[in-house]
Amino acid sequence: MSLCAQISEGGRLSTDDCWLSHKAVKAVKHRHKIFQKYRNPSHPACKNANAEASKVIHRSRRNFEHRLGSKIKDDKKSFFAYARCKAKTKIRVGPLISPDGNEIKDTTQIAETFNDQFSSVFTAENMTDIPVPTNIFTGSDSDKLCDIIFTEEEVQKRPLCLRQDKSAGVDEMSSRFIKGVCHELTVPVTLLFNLSTSECKVPHDWKLANVTPIYKQGSTSSPENYRPISLTCHLSKIMESIVRNVITQCLDKFDLIP
Repeated sequence: MSLCAQISEGGRLSTDDCWLSHKAVKAVKHRHKIFQKYRNPSHPACKNANAEASKVIHRSRRNFEHRLGSKIKDDKKSFFAYARCKAKTKIRVGPLISPDGNEIKDTTQIAETFNDQFSSVFTAENMTDIPVPTNIFTGSDSDKLCDIIFTEEEVQKRPLCLRQDKSAGVDEMSSRFIKGVCHELTVPVTLLFNLSTSECKVPHDWKLANVTPIYKQGSTSSPENYRPISLTCHLSKIMESIVRNVITQCLDKFDLIP
């Protein structure tokens, strides 16, 4: 178990880092205690305490970084958060430069500028000339996928596959919370999913997303150098994953995608 702490120049601890183990914290406190007793860095006791603390700190940091690297597939957020905190430069959003050359500093105007930029890159499909597909379905009418019925077993299994480091959507329900109460949520969520498909309606919150601009490359003042990341509700993701699996199984079963 680690403690968020960092060693300052005076040997004390502050809550700025998270790689110090409990053993390392005790070694640092012991070093500070010895220094307060002798008040002489050249004293043998101070030298020994300082050497021991430095060795434990180095080992604690190395073990922490090794654990981050070994778990990067399951917890990418912690790895990149630690890498960002060690970077000497911090990428911040804005101020931006508008197309007419003016500097934009107001947060509302920056959000509107990003909204215009991200909306402009979407492809507008031509709905006037849609080709007629060839019917290659070889099953009977009863085999057609006309409706999707959500079962409690399937709904209960899906939350357990959520990654705990994923951020919440506009409903502010974290994946850790949903996984912790998945057994209690199974029945109401199953009813909600089936009601949504039967009435062809989706809850309003599921249509919303928290959009965050992520810097790619180039000038940080140009909105074209950012890409959007949309944080949607986890319950909608669970429903979408079940629908996707049902459709995929039907496509594979009847070989509908050559």
